[in-house]
Amino acid sequence: MNPNLASPSVIRDLLSRHGIRLKKELGQHFLADGNILGKIMATIDPREDEVAVEVGAGIGILTCALAPRVGKLYAVELDRHLIPILEKNCSDFPNVEIVSGDFIELSLGDFGDRLLLVGNLPFGITSGVLLKLVRERERVGRAVYLVQWEVAEKLIAPPGRDRSRLGLHLRAFFDVTVAFRVSRNSFFPPPEVDGGLIRLIPLPAPRISVPDRIFEETLRMLFSARRKTLRRVLASWFGNAAAAELLAELGLDPRARAEALPLKDLDRIARWLYRRGLLALNGPGP
Repeated sequence: MNPNLASPSVIRDLLSRHGIRLKKELGQHFLADGNILGKIMATIDPREDEVAVEVGAGIGILTCALAPRVGKLYAVELDRHLIPILEKNCSDFPNVEIVSGDFIELSLGDFGDRLLLVGNLPFGITSGVLLKLVRERERVGRAVYLVQWEVAEKLIAPPGRDRSRLGLHLRAFFDVTVAFRVSRNSFFPPPEVDGGLIRLIPLPAPRISVPDRIFEETLRMLFSARRKTLRRVLASWFGNAAAAELLAELGLDPRARAEALPLKDLDRIARWLYRRGLLALNGPGP
């Protein structure tokens, strides 16, 4: 590992020598703090027998730190202009395989099983990457990602205005924790917000009792108008009679909002809709 990679001056020089201008639309903000990189590595706690997949390898800052400590590392990078820098910086690590492409479009099964997933996620792909973990979780051993601090907070928020649909979806299948906050000044160029390091460990069994697709569809509907009450949201999808029957049978407050419900009640709603044929595996029923 080149310890100097996590340095604003080194990053600036590398990009300049290769004539590269960072693309704002790709959300390219590289970690430029060696101390924070050390804390991230301690949180990841990699094992020599692990296969790791890094999302958005960039110029190889995390890649070079992780490579000596895992058995195999796939470094995925979308921006083909960064590939030459990445290849050069990783040339001392034969266990690193650089993959030029979009992580969202790749199958985790092509990399192996019980994967260690890591990366500094651009805001634009955070939801897509985390949903991919849910949908392909049988391949996931664990994941450690840098995300925007606001996203990290919402992923673990208790019932209330600050919780997110994505956080609920993840927590149905993963133990989700926030390891620590990362100042925006630890990145080059600095983003407008701080980051947060999140850790996701697959649960032994899901916290829900319905098929995955049914729960995902239930969340999509209930959070489609999150400021509306349960009664109004359910009535807009299934009619007043079905909404009233569901709320009465489950003993739920019609004035409550989906964001205020515990996970177990959201699962109960999903199960009721599924058993009544109002939700099918391919979407809402008739």
